[in-house]
Amino acid sequence: MFGLTHHNDDDGKLPIFVHSLQSAEAFELAQKVWQVNGAIQRIDPANNKEFERFRFSNPACIVWLQRDRGRSDTFELILIWDKEEVGITEVYTVSAVSGTKMGDDARARELLERMLTAPATVPVNQTEEQ
Repeated sequence: MFGLTHHNDDDGKLPIFVHSLQSAEAFELAQKVWQVNGAIQRIDPANNKEFERFRFSNPACIVWLQRDRGRSDTFELILIWDKEEVGITEVYTVSAVSGTKMGDDARARELLERMLTAPATVPVNQTEEQ
């Protein structure tokens, strides 16, 4: 039903964690990552998103930082961890604070800070598909 298939390796755990944040600190870090890596920004015409794509080598992870074209108040941070090592996906929507801060931003800030400082983070080859 709905095109879903059953997998025998199902361990009963949810493989995706989704977080929605309103945090000035996390948003500022996302903007820094966006600006520092401006040379690798691409546009996906299918969904009208601007994005930057990276690969972490240790631990293995593919990362997308993206936003809607023409919109500068929200970023989406998507991390797909290697199934052999972690096997989960983390999704964060990071918005500028409009009113009260919402959500625990500690993990998102940690990930974004690592993207700014970790030498193991490199842009994914633009011709590689994932």
